[in-house]
Amino acid sequence: MFLKHLINPKPSVILLFLFLCVMLVLFPALIFEVESLFFHSFLNSFIIILFAIIAPFFLGTGLNNIVYEKNIIRQDNLVVGFVFVLLSSFFINAVEAWISAFLLLFMFNFLVESYQKDLPFSEFYNASIILSLATFFYPNLIFLTLILIIAGINYSNFNWRILVTIFLGLITPQMFYFVFLFLKGMDWSFYRPITVSKVNFLMLEELHISKKTLAIIFLVIVIFSFFELFTWLYKKSIKSRRTFMTIIWFFIFTVIIAIYSGGEYFYFSFLPLSVIIGNYFVYTKNRYIADCLFFLLVISSFYYRHMITF
Repeated sequence: MFLKHLINPKPSVILLFLFLCVMLVLFPALIFEVESLFFHSFLNSFIIILFAIIAPFFLGTGLNNIVYEKNIIRQDNLVVGFVFVLLSSFFINAVEAWISAFLLLFMFNFLVESYQKDLPFSEFYNASIILSLATFFYPNLIFLTLILIIAGINYSNFNWRILVTIFLGLITPQMFYFVFLFLKGMDWSFYRPITVSKVNFLMLEELHISKKTLAIIFLVIVIFSFFELFTWLYKKSIKSRRTFMTIIWFFIFTVIIAIYSGGEYFYFSFLPLSVIIGNYFVYTKNRYIADCLFFLLVISSFYYRHMITF
């Protein structure tokens, strides 16, 4: 079915991918006021619409390119990008989350580049700077510092100098920020402090059936994906195997942070999860089940986008 066209994709599939991003954004806008659906405190609604189309598209393609070019998934595909955009259906207007996800994507790329480098100081310094910048929008992302440490241990290049490098990278943007405020004599601050507020999962019973449907299908796909990954992980290359372990920890930490931070933080868990699900859709031998699950994910995503306006 459709999944086979996303593996070794033709240029026309990329256009279809862009069309999917456009439709997911405009679909609810056909029956709901644009100003209310894409409201932002200081950006115009039409800028938000354009951003809502462009951001998931480039996030999906960027993640897809990293996964393929770094040999994490050796098979050329566009599955990872499609999965990320479909999972993003839960978020229709999240400007700060899109920006922060771009930063985390670059952070992940630097971590993968540190593989088999004896002195990966620049990679870890750049990754920690980018993570620090993301905390200006979502302060609780600072706990993803553990991912930098785990990646270093996983790639066998972690030592006390790498730890100092990570620390210097984290404080560099903060120092520039506070010096800027001091020179400008500004008393106010847009930087948000770290807060802890556990998500109340009892509210799941009150969710609309469209969100419950998408969540159930999403959960089933996640179960199949992790089973596929752990079944075949030992057969992958050393780099792919170690990188997938970093991705798994990336997913675990983003989920834990989201549980104790708020719903928007779940957006960042879609980055590692899209790679894990994409790996399942690309390599599973049971193509019929994979095609059915992918089809259900597409249909439920559009159903949720339609019902979100009511």
